[in-house]
Amino acid sequence: MRTFVLETGFGLDNLVLRERETPMPGPGQVLLEMRTASLNYRDLVVVAGGHGRAVRPPLVPLSDGVGIVVETGPGVRDLAVGDRVAPAFYQHWQGGAPPDDLEAGRLGGPLDGVLASHCVFPESGLVRVAEGLSNAEAATLPCAGVTAWSALSEPWPLRPGESVLIQGTGGVALMALALARRAGARTIVTTSSPIKAARLAGLGADLVIDRNATPDWARAVREATGGRGCERVLELGGAATLNESVKAVRTGGTILLIGNVTGSMAELFLPLVLTRRITLHSVSCGSRQAFQALMDALAAGGIRPVVDRVFPFEEAHEAFRTLEKGEHFGNICLSLSQDPSR
Repeated sequence: MRTFVLETGFGLDNLVLRERETPMPGPGQVLLEMRTASLNYRDLVVVAGGHGRAVRPPLVPLSDGVGIVVETGPGVRDLAVGDRVAPAFYQHWQGGAPPDDLEAGRLGGPLDGVLASHCVFPESGLVRVAEGLSNAEAATLPCAGVTAWSALSEPWPLRPGESVLIQGTGGVALMALALARRAGARTIVTTSSPIKAARLAGLGADLVIDRNATPDWARAVREATGGRGCERVLELGGAATLNESVKAVRTGGTILLIGNVTGSMAELFLPLVLTRRITLHSVSCGSRQAFQALMDALAAGGIRPVVDRVFPFEEAHEAFRTLEKGEHFGNICLSLSQDPSR
């Protein structure tokens, strides 16, 4: 099998392609021949060595992918050779409240991820892929897709007629836009360029705000909502955008803390949060149960993940560099199969 591994340290210079013996599935496990992987901002942080002391080399990166079952171990009951499946981001969180050791079960750090031609997973950590989705589309779902699903389902489901503010044009943002529209919500999306703004409008966003043209975008959000603000804000930016999100959310509304692209240390003006009864709710992907719920929703049709570009397996370094530039629209993927037709 072929795999990219952070072998002796962090950084793209230490991400090397290696040939390894193909693993064998044990009891309750299956062997996947991987087809496609998808990159997330988190993967940049992992490769750079910024995801905590528990994530150490040697490590196979990336959490999001899709593959075909090619062998099953003893005791596997629900999956068979030929099934197309995707691994859950948290391999040990089936549903309900998150386990105390939540961080220990994450693919792509500290657990080995999917940037390989073959992977072994427990049957309990996999979800069948809905018909009609391409391999690249399905590969975007375990982390990015489930994060969007959770952000619109927690701490309670988004309701028809509510306004939701979504930041950016990455995989989480665009899946959230599609899901929010299906739920009957009014969607407001911020972006950084007129080209991306036009594409967002084409995807059905009710209002698109170019942050460069409108620096005080929180005021624009409030004006567009009759001075109230949005019921729900998907805060994907981090330190540089959090205070504006507080201004953009309505009294009694909820800010879903998802990303930290612009920084991890934020100064927050607490009186605006306290006196307006704003809820800050963190979202860290979701359980396998949430993944299954998302897959069931996509099986109904009408929603397809947005894939910006699919790189060949050998161009993993270029895929990471492209993601880091931030010029993409949607998800950046890697083909893991040596057969380009797959």
